[in-house]
Amino acid sequence: MTFHPTNNPVFWKQTADELLAAKRFEKAAAAFQQLCDLTPNDADAWCGLGQALAGLERYGDAVASFERSLVLRPDAQDALEGLAGCYEARGEFEKVAACRIRLGELSQN
Repeated sequence: MTFHPTNNPVFWKQTADELLAAKRFEKAAAAFQQLCDLTPNDADAWCGLGQALAGLERYGDAVASFERSLVLRPDAQDALEGLAGCYEARGEFEKVAACRIRLGELSQN
């Protein structure tokens, strides 16, 4: 089998993180989607996809990605923070409050 970067999760993780840091959200979302396709049980990949989608103001899709991340890792504070940000952008303040309460619980542990 020949090595090819398109089937290498490490390649996609590094690429996606660099694109997200550079605020190139469209390309970051595509890279994170590739990573999620390769590693569907990776909570960090789903969280990164949520962050990129939130950067594109695609809040509904971002919420779904953050929620998937939280199913895989319920104590993922970065996913909860992203989820709260999306809910706030959508004016869903009761859900923002629920996220903040959960973040407070996690910070006490």
